[in-house]
Amino acid sequence: MPTILSTYPNQALMPTNTVLVVGGNGIIGRNAVSHLLSTGNWNTIVTSASELDYDTTAQYVQLNLLDPEAVAQQAERLREVTHVIYAAYVEGKTLAAQTHVNLDLLRNLVIGLEQVAPNFKHVTFIQGGKAYGAHLGRYKTPALETDPRHFPPNFYYSQEDFLREHSVGKAWSWTSVRPDIVVGFAVGNPMNLANLIAVYASLCKELRVPFRFPGSLKAYDVLVNVTDANILAKAMEWVSTHEECNEEIFNVTNGDIFRWSQLWPRFAEYFGVEYAEPITFPLHEYMEDKAELWQQMVEQYGLKNHSLAELAQWPFGDFIFNVEADAFFDVNKLRRFGFHEMQLDSFTSFRNQFEHLKAEKIIP
Repeated sequence: MPTILSTYPNQALMPTNTVLVVGGNGIIGRNAVSHLLSTGNWNTIVTSASELDYDTTAQYVQLNLLDPEAVAQQAERLREVTHVIYAAYVEGKTLAAQTHVNLDLLRNLVIGLEQVAPNFKHVTFIQGGKAYGAHLGRYKTPALETDPRHFPPNFYYSQEDFLREHSVGKAWSWTSVRPDIVVGFAVGNPMNLANLIAVYASLCKELRVPFRFPGSLKAYDVLVNVTDANILAKAMEWVSTHEECNEEIFNVTNGDIFRWSQLWPRFAEYFGVEYAEPITFPLHEYMEDKAELWQQMVEQYGLKNHSLAELAQWPFGDFIFNVEADAFFDVNKLRRFGFHEMQLDSFTSFRNQFEHLKAEKIIP
């Protein structure tokens, strides 16, 4: 169980705003907690579906948001909440089930806070590429926040519609941010591309085989973008504190676009592994027998005891590395509103995470 420490021993110095980060174990929530604490501007509370898997000075509150009474049961601990960073997600067996359960999570939270938190002001919630149909294949690029929806269901649409309708005439409002592939530190997150690339490169080095792009040749040369988790955290905080952002949707990326063909040789150089031209092969099939090898590497290099399955979800990599159409967002709307942090070279974003993984003894 993580260590929870008091951030503000002198209660008189506590910030006036209290932010609740929902989905605290995920790549977005975990990095948001870290950023918010670093500012010193927030009393930070974090919740997740399971106990936190890291130490933090934020308050931890257990909430099962599938229960409509969950917030009421923690009323005293949530009474001071003014802002919400919402990054929770539950998988569903069908699209309809996925939409239903994720709408319930958000609805139960918001209706609960309306009843127990008299100063509740704002919800910043995550959407993403699925809002443009990225999971379906090709979508219009650069993607704009005003682009039309695809045929439903899509839980992003249902959550947005709920917030639009339910906030009318209320003292609180909402903003949506749409990152693309998020690059940040987390373990056990199914959509963590930095972890996947780092583990794949480490296995190539251990097996003394070249580090090849495993997707299609066409996917190797399309234009893509990613979102650094720290930039995303700053953007979520920023929009939550600027009223002109209320009831708006904003794309958030690093601000650059690239081709995998430009980054892959640089990844190989970083990890000290031979680079070779792409060969298309399904990662999820070729990694089926590598769990034992990874465990041997854990022992040999003194790594933290995470299984290969905890660190990389290979079907996610197979999907990303086989997208054969340009996939990137226009981020100028948020710049026009005044947020100018989207100026990070994406190789640097990946490299920073690789360094973090090494420092945390996740990879050799």
